[in-house]
Amino acid sequence: MGRFVVRRLLQIIPIFFGVTFLVYFLVSALGSPLDTLSPQQKRNPAYLEFLTEQFNLNDPFIVQYLKYIGNVFTGDLGTTFAGESVTEIVITRMPVTATLAGTALVIELVLGIVIGVIAARRRGKLFDNASLVIALIFIAIPVFVLAFVMQWLFGIKLGWVVPTGVSEGWPLSYIVPAFVLAAGSLAYVIRITRQSLLETLNTDFIRTARAKGLPAGTILRRYGLRNSLIPVVVFLGLDIGALMTGAVVTEGIFNVPGIGQQLFTSIKQQEAVVIVGIVTLFVIIFQLLNLLVDVISAALDPRIRYE
Repeated sequence: MGRFVVRRLLQIIPIFFGVTFLVYFLVSALGSPLDTLSPQQKRNPAYLEFLTEQFNLNDPFIVQYLKYIGNVFTGDLGTTFAGESVTEIVITRMPVTATLAGTALVIELVLGIVIGVIAARRRGKLFDNASLVIALIFIAIPVFVLAFVMQWLFGIKLGWVVPTGVSEGWPLSYIVPAFVLAAGSLAYVIRITRQSLLETLNTDFIRTARAKGLPAGTILRRYGLRNSLIPVVVFLGLDIGALMTGAVVTEGIFNVPGIGQQLFTSIKQQEAVVIVGIVTLFVIIFQLLNLLVDVISAALDPRIRYE
């Protein structure tokens, strides 16, 4: 397992540099950050010179990128024109996004696996067909449409939660935006769990266990779920990216003060430093969580370590 983890860590390095270089290049291609200043600010030569020096705008692009990466390794994601530390912004807003994404992950795993298992056990019956139809609806409906429907239903019509914003701690107000964030992935978890469990229950070792007289519940818990959950764990590696990108839209619609909303606002205001800093953080989180998913997959199926 140790060699497997080291090999995966080495694979992360070129991905990190490649993605951050591409993002830095694309943001730089939009033009100089000084273009976003107000006319009054542009008439101040001393201020322009200060910003040019602070953001290394006179250096070649590759030098700017290398200086930025060097600062990232010291924990400095940059500074905005207003003098705010991007690192401090991230530290302030990250707990909100982590709570939202964590709640969404719990929703899609618990509901998805439970519904998928029941659907597989009742293949071809009403529950199975209904779960597949609902899954297709969640896959087809855009996130922003579902968000507005949930806001109207639970926030305005029923009045169970506030339509926008969240409260401190672990409030009910997180549930609605978390469900919207998890809806698309929940549908895939249902379908993957159902299909994988059906395939597992038709394998030779399951038939052998049945022939030995083991109870159906024991077979399902001890042999069926362990093998059928491997594709679900693999899917989580892809789903992490969907949760992070989906958080941008979800937090923007529900006015959740997290990293996604900050990125959404920074894109509208063309705050290049904040955009690059947050995307860099997303890359780091995505790679580390994918490493965790790979380790869990290898623990469930040791053959993965040698592939």
